[in-house]
Amino acid sequence: MNFMNVKMNLNALTSDQLLSETKSIVSEERRITAKLIEHLTEINQRLLFLKLGYSSLFEFVTKELGLSEGAAQRRIQCMRLMQDLPETRQAYERGSLSLSNAAKLQSHFQAIKKSGVVKTNEEKKAIAKNAENKSQNECDQMLFKLAPEQPRPDKARVLSPTLRELKFSISEELFKKIERLRELLSHSHPHATLAELMELLVTSHLTKLEKTKGLQPQIFQPCDEKIQKPETRNQKTAAKIQKSAAKNQKDFDQSFGEACENHKTSHVEVGKADKTHLVHAAAKSLPVGIRVALPTQIKQQVWSKADGRCEYEYQGRRCSSRYQLEIDHQHPLALGGSNELSNLRLACKNHNGFAAIQALGVVKMSSFRKCERSG
Repeated sequence: MNFMNVKMNLNALTSDQLLSETKSIVSEERRITAKLIEHLTEINQRLLFLKLGYSSLFEFVTKELGLSEGAAQRRIQCMRLMQDLPETRQAYERGSLSLSNAAKLQSHFQAIKKSGVVKTNEEKKAIAKNAENKSQNECDQMLFKLAPEQPRPDKARVLSPTLRELKFSISEELFKKIERLRELLSHSHPHATLAELMELLVTSHLTKLEKTKGLQPQIFQPCDEKIQKPETRNQKTAAKIQKSAAKNQKDFDQSFGEACENHKTSHVEVGKADKTHLVHAAAKSLPVGIRVALPTQIKQQVWSKADGRCEYEYQGRRCSSRYQLEIDHQHPLALGGSNELSNLRLACKNHNGFAAIQALGVVKMSSFRKCERSG
């Protein structure tokens, strides 16, 4: 439709007609949004987003449907609220409950449930009723009075291409630990900011975890050369990694000693190719159809092959999520699958559960919980 024609048509309207049409459009927008939420509910129940290769409903809404992260979050939270309290849909459609306040209500209910407090449906209905016809600020104040100790949700805001602002609440105990860490680092890292302390801790732990899982450690650039010098910043971590690697090697030697003997290979001098061969050989020696603790070297092979990303694919689209990764048997153990490397892959928790539902059926996997995650 031509914008100029629309402009001319609007100019022909009286003020009363313009206001009436605007209100009508707002009402229609609410109705369409409610319809969208209905469709998202059905997509979520069918786990259709998992079939398409998305690790969460949030990822599907942002990447497949093209909504912004904030818009996706509000609609998904509103969907969850309407599932628990169907009355809130009518309140939203008639305009007494805004989308933002509906999302705030659901976040509040999730937070108090996580803290161990149980609210009945009647109590939730009363709170939702009180949130009607309130501004966002008024809704915030109401929820704060109900749970003043409840921490605010984590928030991340882009400040520039290289900077983000994070906002989150911490306990008094954690705050004291941070202050204690700052004191202990006061000689080597004087005047360290919270961001610099976080980078030190995250880099150290991340490097250790990547090494343990057989991934190539990523190099993180320091925030400040005076705070983190590349040649000295991870010396203690490197020592711990070497110790962990030595322990993993010992576990490997013990687990695969029998395979080494069967293949008449020297256990002292094993080349990389021979070692890979031993991993495959030992994996074949594991029992079929029985869940066993996989040796460290087998787990590292799976993680390395997948590059630490979910391997689920659908029509050329790979999930690639790095969240809650698990080692999955492509041919399930319950159906006689083996523990051989060719039958192992890395999958996010949601796609691991989805694969189990496809292979074993919904009834047998009834304990598998909802797969969506809001990110």
